[in-house]
Amino acid sequence: MSNNFVYAGIDIGATNIKFGLVSPEGKILYREQRPTLVEKGPDPLMHLVTNISESLLYYAADEDYEVRWLGVGTPGAVDNREGRVIGSCPNIPGWEGMEIGRTLNERLNMRILVDNDVNVMALAEARFGAAVGYKSVVCVTVGTGIGGGIILDGKLWRGANYTAGELGHISIDKDGPECRCGNRGCIEAFSSSGAMLKRAMTKMKNGLTPIFEELLDGSPENLNIKKLFIAAKKEDEIAVEVLNETAEYLGIGLAGVVNLFNPEIVVIGGGVADGGAEFIERVANKIKKHAFKPATQNLRVARATLGNDAGFIGAGILGEIII
Repeated sequence: MSNNFVYAGIDIGATNIKFGLVSPEGKILYREQRPTLVEKGPDPLMHLVTNISESLLYYAADEDYEVRWLGVGTPGAVDNREGRVIGSCPNIPGWEGMEIGRTLNERLNMRILVDNDVNVMALAEARFGAAVGYKSVVCVTVGTGIGGGIILDGKLWRGANYTAGELGHISIDKDGPECRCGNRGCIEAFSSSGAMLKRAMTKMKNGLTPIFEELLDGSPENLNIKKLFIAAKKEDEIAVEVLNETAEYLGIGLAGVVNLFNPEIVVIGGGVADGGAEFIERVANKIKKHAFKPATQNLRVARATLGNDAGFIGAGILGEIII
């Protein structure tokens, strides 16, 4: 590779589109983000992604960087050979069926690679983040939704129909709460940020604790995931109980994944991972409690280290992956 070669990547999220340039050594050379504006519909969003792609390539050209391909991460199952979204995206209505690869190729006339957003996060963490040096990796993002990416023997595992890694929709209780996917008792229905906040609100029906009274200015409607974690760090009984329950549900679900794939490491990212090392440790303990003991003998459970940059970093290195 030339001295000026860089990875160019775009990460489409439900709230923001993050994009940037990364050196072959993993140094971020440029990063930016723009609101996704999903309320305007899928076609305007695709137009926005196209404009962002052009601006990113213009910036690279101005800085004399060499870009050989453009990678894109997106929610939903993705046919990576065609660059087409084939799975539903609850947070981006109408996005299913979007021909991201074809649209960008026609506009930019260059190699375009598209994959699921958690798949590209897994690639980034394995190349530059918490999973460096590991060949068998399970990455899970826990936020508004719960998704997964799986790397086996150093290769991304997409599955027969490109839907491998949908960890959030493993049911752990057939009589549990209804999930957005239509099933009941999915890990996502128990452990997503929305599920955590809902349980906390239910526990507050009989009144706020002194810590929440102060944090929420007396109104439960002011609760968000960040304040829930702050309350837990202050040892609020409701917040601690919610986090313990979440770790239990997530740990039960991931124990099944660990039994199935026997990975060397489980990497946890997303907004709920911002709960810090104590929350990750809680989940690790629950995995080891519920999983087959030999499967957890040398298992490491770690917090993702690349944060919000993981998506565009992983998208950028897609061109090095053998399809």
